[in-house]
Amino acid sequence: MFRLELANGIAIVHLDAPPVNAMSFGRWAELPAVIHDAESSGAGAIVFSGAPHKHFCGGNDVLEFDGITRAGTLQGIGAVRDAMRAVTCSTLPSVAALHGAVMGSGLILAAACDIRLATADARLALPEVKVGAYGGYAMLKAHLPHGVARALTLLGSPISGQRAFDLGFVHELAADANGVLERALTLATEVGKNLASPLGEQIKAVMNHQDDNALWPAYDIERDYAASIMGMSASS
Repeated sequence: MFRLELANGIAIVHLDAPPVNAMSFGRWAELPAVIHDAESSGAGAIVFSGAPHKHFCGGNDVLEFDGITRAGTLQGIGAVRDAMRAVTCSTLPSVAALHGAVMGSGLILAAACDIRLATADARLALPEVKVGAYGGYAMLKAHLPHGVARALTLLGSPISGQRAFDLGFVHELAADANGVLERALTLATEVGKNLASPLGEQIKAVMNHQDDNALWPAYDIERDYAASIMGMSASS
């Protein structure tokens, strides 16, 4: 589940699905309403955190992929897409505080945020290909060199938080999960203050208008392809 906490003018969205914070399609479907509540709260920014659990997000629950139909895949991946779009297109700037495993849809969520912080030993990956699934490339290539985004998609192997920082995907590193959350809250407060003006309120919308023209059609191509492949052996 996603649990909303308001603290000192910041909306903290806790990923709260222990033990590894794996999220079902149904849970992703809840996130747009959580983002709406954050926007309505008067908060200046959003921070996503998996603390105090061991991992930021283990990705989607792989058990959902067993026997999934094309219709179910379209609906489920559509819920993930809508969740990511709610984050990206929110009026509030967002900061991801990454630690432990940042896998699959968890990595896509991080890519949907405006700023990403991580521990050096965090593990970031798109392991979908290893379980016969596909998705995430469209989001990652917006922030990473195309060769790196392709390698992550094709290999399914993780890179460290340190490597993600070296590549520019992560803005800053912190020593541990508590440190990365603390720093994320500090940066979120700073960004929220910077955008607290009539001009600032429109900056995210202007950036999104420039960035998103190709993003969501590309995401839909991934969704439709995944649905056609994953639903072949099951009736729709």
